[in-house]
Amino acid sequence: MSHKRNDGQRAVERTAKTIKDGADTAFDSVQNAVEATESAAMNAVDKTADALNKQIERNKDRF
Repeated sequence: MSHKRNDGQRAVERTAKTIKDGADTAFDSVQNAVEATESAAMNAVDKTADALNKQIERNKDRF
């Protein structure tokens, strides 16, 4: 009887590990997506600042 209980406990532990591994993979994917979005947003801000600075330089002589 004790042997069956141990088999059951091992099955629970394997199931828990499978769930945790799946959740870890999902969280990693979400984190990577967030980092990619953040990078794209920061690049957009940098490009916008560069474009504004170039336009200001071009307009310096006009005024």
